[in-house]
Amino acid sequence: MRLALIGRAPAEYDRRFMETMAREYLDRTPWTELRLAAVRDLVEPEPGDRVLDLGCAAGAITHYLSSFGCETIGVDAEPLAVETASSLFPKLHFEQADVTALPYGDGSFDKAVAADLVEHLDDSAFAAMLAEANRVLVRGGTLSVYTPNRRHLVERLKARELLLAQNPTHVGVRGAQELADAFGRAGFVVDRQEWRTSFFRGLRTVERIAGPRLDLFRYRLCVRGRKLL
Repeated sequence: MRLALIGRAPAEYDRRFMETMAREYLDRTPWTELRLAAVRDLVEPEPGDRVLDLGCAAGAITHYLSSFGCETIGVDAEPLAVETASSLFPKLHFEQADVTALPYGDGSFDKAVAADLVEHLDDSAFAAMLAEANRVLVRGGTLSVYTPNRRHLVERLKARELLLAQNPTHVGVRGAQELADAFGRAGFVVDRQEWRTSFFRGLRTVERIAGPRLDLFRYRLCVRGRKLL
């Protein structure tokens, strides 16, 4: 008899999912705090920065970066995401858009961020997203990516459906070198490549000790690419 898998994710992002995402941010759960800290460190938001949030979902990152004085825009392909984000944060701008064909002119933004997005993109879509991000950024602008690490213990268990269920929408979970190579092909220079521990108390302790030496314990990957001057 096969055991029920833990953490089965939805095959599509419905209203319940969007409400959960919004609640995670508004309640500032440990998962959210980990994510926000990583985004802040990578993006280095400054007042007046024009920032594009790619795959904004319920608008958490868009709103968070706006709190630093950034001029933020959130885009998502799902109408429900844009509807939810606009309802939660009516003073901010959200737009339904495909990240592989952005509706903005060249050099429209100083910075872009994709937090928990690229694992949902296959290789061709990921390459197109990187090319579009490069196009809409100013020279010297940055793209920051926060994403699961394919080689982490949790992702390896999910890939084999051992105890943990794989998210069916995670079609592009990658390793650090794969991400860096893709950035390079899109014309970015990678100027930050880091990782973060998980928010699981016991596992986090092990990750802090073993992570510097073993990919198996690097929970989330953080990569920032800079557009060439």
